[in-house]
Amino acid sequence: MFMNIRSRFIEYLVLANALMFIVSIAAPATVIRYLAVTPAHVFEMPWTLITNMFIHADLTHIFFNMFFGVIMFGGYLEGIIGEKEFIKTYFIGGVTAALFYVFFSLVFWIPHPLTPAVGASGAVFAAIGALVVLRPNMKIYLYFFFPMPLYVFAGLYTLYGLFAIPTSMGGDVAVTAHLGGLLAGLVMGYMMEKRYETPSYTVIRYY
Repeated sequence: MFMNIRSRFIEYLVLANALMFIVSIAAPATVIRYLAVTPAHVFEMPWTLITNMFIHADLTHIFFNMFFGVIMFGGYLEGIIGEKEFIKTYFIGGVTAALFYVFFSLVFWIPHPLTPAVGASGAVFAAIGALVVLRPNMKIYLYFFFPMPLYVFAGLYTLYGLFAIPTSMGGDVAVTAHLGGLLAGLVMGYMMEKRYETPSYTVIRYY
């Protein structure tokens, strides 16, 4: 059910990310320099607020963002709100995620302003945030074995993120970007809530 992609946009999105992944393998330094969002250079290269969403660090990174994030969560959300609203949610969420990352880096040095960030995770979390509002009781299987409503997952991740931001717990994961995307998705979900009826039961698996 969640694999029923209603438009070509998600297919094009996955293809664009796959092509950019190949480019990043061929010229990693150039891609990171000019397409990743680096807080210290974002005012010189504002386009990186968007281009970073098409760059991924490794095969695992792009696989989980594209398959579990864009195709599963994104495809399901698009089936609810339609292509245009999904495109809006995806890109606004991704840019908001990048802005959160830049803000925390420049203001609090979390992380260092010269640390580049890449990945579609912020946009994916925006899709999750919108689904939290539109389908809060949608059941997911975290790590394939732990069932929980989507709103519980979002709440737990938010608590984790708030704890991880001032510590090293997040490692090399841009937790601030994830939270920024999630917040943007929640806001957009509330803006769309009255237009879409919530079914009683839905299941999706997410790693």
